[in-house]
Amino acid sequence: MSFVERPTLSQDEATGEHVWRRWLADEGCQERCVQEWIPPCARLVIVAPHPDDEILACGGLISAHAAQGGRVLSVAVTDGEDSHGESSPFNREELAEIRRSEQVLGLRRLGLSDPEVLALALRDGCVRPQSDVLLDRLMSLLQPGDVVVSTWENDGHPDHDTTGYMVNLASAATGCRFLAAPVWMWHWATPADVRVPWRRLRGMSLTPEDVSRKQAGLAAHQSQLVSRNFSLGAALDDAIVKRAAWPTEYYFV
Repeated sequence: MSFVERPTLSQDEATGEHVWRRWLADEGCQERCVQEWIPPCARLVIVAPHPDDEILACGGLISAHAAQGGRVLSVAVTDGEDSHGESSPFNREELAEIRRSEQVLGLRRLGLSDPEVLALALRDGCVRPQSDVLLDRLMSLLQPGDVVVSTWENDGHPDHDTTGYMVNLASAATGCRFLAAPVWMWHWATPADVRVPWRRLRGMSLTPEDVSRKQAGLAAHQSQLVSRNFSLGAALDDAIVKRAAWPTEYYFV
């Protein structure tokens, strides 16, 4: 695996949401409606490195596909049990259970009455050493004709990067269409950043209902939206929450 070099930025150095939206509008990124991304008869498979990544990556797409009667499978690569660090008020097992419950609730709020979630339970923060296991599971799971969404392989978090890379490999090998969603990229990159393949970026227009459901789905992840302990703030800061309210989702195709 080969990944681009990225700077380490503190939250207050991240590129602002208003900067991104103005630049994307000026660039005239192509936008498509849900039917152009996935037909109602296709299965949408989301491979989320951690619970909440399915919302951040493609909550609007999930909502729109559910509204057109499509099947959705969410694959949870890890349970996100290490999100609170060493001084967590929860042990790893407790936090894993909390995050699994939040994930199901978030998917229900996107319009899935009985969410189909497959938990792979790989160790949070250690997906790269387990990449062969992940690839094997994906190869047995994916079916030709699936539309598969995961994080971009240079997103900026090791679990996101490895998951995206392996999902790309598995999708190509099984005849699936793969959409790579930037999640943390919006934090470390800047407009026109040469490390980002902007020519491959496409947008999906969301309805106001999709945006509302996406925000409600993200709000289900309360463990990530409040301060984790006395020294760590929320895992999902204000910039991330604001991005979840954008009327467009973006994917590298």
